[in-house]
Amino acid sequence: MTDAAMSAESIRVDELTARQRQYWRGFCAENPALASPYFTLEFAELVARARKDTRVLAISRNGTPVGFLPYHMSRLGIFRPLAGPMGDHHALISNRADIDLAAALKMAKLGVFTFHGALADQLGFAVHSDDMEPSWVVNMSEGFEAYWEDRRKAEPKAMRNIRARERKLTESGLDVVYRVDDRRIEALDALVRTKRQQYAETGATDVFEGRWASGLIYDLMAYRTDELSGVLSTLEIDGELAAAHFGMRSRDVMHYWFPVYDPRFSNYGPGLLLFRALAEDLAEKGVQRIDLGPGDYDFKHRLSNDAFAIASGAVSSVSVSGAAIAAGRRIDRFAQALPLGRVSHWPGKAMRRLDRMMAIRAI
Repeated sequence: MTDAAMSAESIRVDELTARQRQYWRGFCAENPALASPYFTLEFAELVARARKDTRVLAISRNGTPVGFLPYHMSRLGIFRPLAGPMGDHHALISNRADIDLAAALKMAKLGVFTFHGALADQLGFAVHSDDMEPSWVVNMSEGFEAYWEDRRKAEPKAMRNIRARERKLTESGLDVVYRVDDRRIEALDALVRTKRQQYAETGATDVFEGRWASGLIYDLMAYRTDELSGVLSTLEIDGELAAAHFGMRSRDVMHYWFPVYDPRFSNYGPGLLLFRALAEDLAEKGVQRIDLGPGDYDFKHRLSNDAFAIASGAVSSVSVSGAAIAAGRRIDRFAQALPLGRVSHWPGKAMRRLDRMMAIRAI
């Protein structure tokens, strides 16, 4: 959708009017695709508290709000999705799928929006996408037992293995404590510490290197409303933290975010046991689905029974920064077309890693 009646402006989150806030919440309530906690106004407000570069592209038609795109403006003139590398999913908060994002950027005098997890069914992203992938979902709309029975039929060996490990732990005589909603700050401290060690050991980018990221997690831990809540879950064995997970939930959706486990207890599969306890508890509380996010991980394939497509790419208006991004992507595609094997992916991987590191540092 682009016409003479459309207008767009870039504003701070706290500059949203009461009317705009009402529309934002209304778009999320009306559209099941926007049920994720990532898309709530409350999440945008918490991120804005943690990062001063948080803005919203507010799009209107004839003065009526039709869409909102929260983002971070970098010092390089490129803008990125809300929460940067911690944002597995992002979207235009709207009840329309046909808004012309490139035109909206130009109206707001913005350059380039790079995205990596946008809802692929939104045309504004799809037409600018250069890659799509599935984002895995645990659909519990028919209840936990129906979901688990579906998994038992689809993955009988894996599900029997989970049950066997559960029995093994029960029969071990060890002291086992599940806390599905653990409010202890020291437990969150342990999770963040363990996750950072995991990043260091695997060479993955440490998202908590940016102080804003840690601040956001702790703010979420303390935030509890019907629209958004941080949820920490833990499994302790003989007083030791065997597994933990920190995620966030909206009314209907839990986003599975930061899981960790202690390898000393790997023979019990503590991460999977904690996931099962968490899923069962959430289903009883009315949560319809758990978003596992993208990635080619075995546990996501085995636990998911649904998926939706997400897109990566860049939307740009006519600008120098837009031309630079486009050139970089052309180099990436050219390298991948050469018969160089794994080396052909290095330019793109290097660019994505660099962009990720800059996003963490809010550059």
